[in-house]
Amino acid sequence: MPQVTFALHPAASKQIIAQAVALLPQVREAFAKGKIIIGSGTTNLLVAEELLQTSFESYEPHVAGAITQRSACATEPSQRKGAWCIEKGQLVNEPWLDFLQRFEPGDIFIKGANAIDPNGNAAILLGDAQGGTIGQAIGTIKARGIEMIVPVGLEKLIPSCLAGESRLGHYRVSHRLGLNLGYMVVTGANIVTEVESMKILFDADAVPVAAGGVGGMEGAIVLAVDCSDEETAERVINLARQANRKPPLKVKRKKCSQCQSPCLLNEKD
Repeated sequence: MPQVTFALHPAASKQIIAQAVALLPQVREAFAKGKIIIGSGTTNLLVAEELLQTSFESYEPHVAGAITQRSACATEPSQRKGAWCIEKGQLVNEPWLDFLQRFEPGDIFIKGANAIDPNGNAAILLGDAQGGTIGQAIGTIKARGIEMIVPVGLEKLIPSCLAGESRLGHYRVSHRLGLNLGYMVVTGANIVTEVESMKILFDADAVPVAAGGVGGMEGAIVLAVDCSDEETAERVINLARQANRKPPLKVKRKKCSQCQSPCLLNEKD
């Protein structure tokens, strides 16, 4: 059984994970016959590109918050476009909350995460004091048994999401460099990382063996992948090579001068 190893930088991982999510049988079924909501976020927008077979000229309108320019912050609110609502393969011009109220089992809610842990938890930073997208959606998702898919890279693996939730909150943090943040742990989601992506795309078993890097490979993950045959091994290597050609995703945070909840950061930082 051939084994291949390679490193993926975060943007490459996002691309591969997006391809895998778009090929999940339940996602293909919901795309063809049902309903899908894709929340904003850097990995999510790549999922939208894969499903809708399109490309976006600018990423900022499809990202609400990001860890960028030395802080965890929000993008410019005035340019945001919100979630994608897809019904039977077509974009629907409907407020996503209204669209969600028509969800039934078999429909899919796709939402990225800021952290995952070894216990299968996912965590989402909350820049909005009312809980943002996930805060408005989670009750309906849980009450109706809707599948929530979380595409997320292993660069976001932390020891415990529950520990993070116990420490953050809009009225708890006294000093900060970045946005005022809450924190929500989500359980029971279908988390898709690079490991699951190798299984979905190639029916190959992957193990993360190292992480980190320099010179453009900061946040990289190194995988060892067991392949069924030489042809599969070659396909895996070709995908890794192609994905690593993708440049880092660039998203700008809003200007400090426009912030309604100033932190200790300033435009010069």
